Amino acid sequence: MGEGREIRQDPARLSGVASGALHRTVRITRATEHLELYFPPLRMPEVAIPLALFGIIAMALPGLAIFALLPSLGATAMISAVLVAAFVLPFGIFGGAFVLLAIYMLANALVVRFSAEGVDIVRLVLGASVRHRRVALHDMNAPQPEITSRYQSLFSSEPVYQLVSREKRTGKRTVLAETLIGEASMLEVKALIERAMDATHREVHA
Repeated sequence: MGEGREIRQDPARLSGVASGALHRTVRITRATEHLELYFPPLRMPEVAIPLALFGIIAMALPGLAIFALLPSLGATAMISAVLVAAFVLPFGIFGGAFVLLAIYMLANALVVRFSAEGVDIVRLVLGASVRHRRVALHDMNAPQPEITSRYQSLFSSEPVYQLVSREKRTGKRTVLAETLIGEASMLEVKALIERAMDATHREVHA
């Protein structure tokens, strides 16, 4: 086969709401021999930043509770401080988990590449690959949409979707696309994936 010529998807050709949403959360590269979806870092700051702020506030609660009791130092005050800190300590732990999740949401990227050899899925954190899978096309079912709760924004009524395929032999879930804002964006990417899977499948069996 000849070398594939890389073609970048023109956001202006996408329909309605899908245009702006896709341009922000996914970069689509199409060539004669492959389709690549790149979900860059910092693609959903409106979700990650409020989550981080909530986590920081929750982490500060134990310290604030003890600090409020420090002016009345004494045996009784110290016991009260310990009891209050123990009560609010779980909030600090959950807050730390939220902060870590927010950092991960901001720092991670996802690359999904469809070719005749199969589908390569690479998860990157701060530019370093932390997980890489390859799945054969013949072992994949058509992608199905799911609404992901962790990426829903309080400031938007649009649902955020991911597209998931289950492997035919094992039933294992494989995320093929994520952070797709709104149904229009989801349907646009779903159609691209289905066309890519169908085209490469025909190419393999030609």
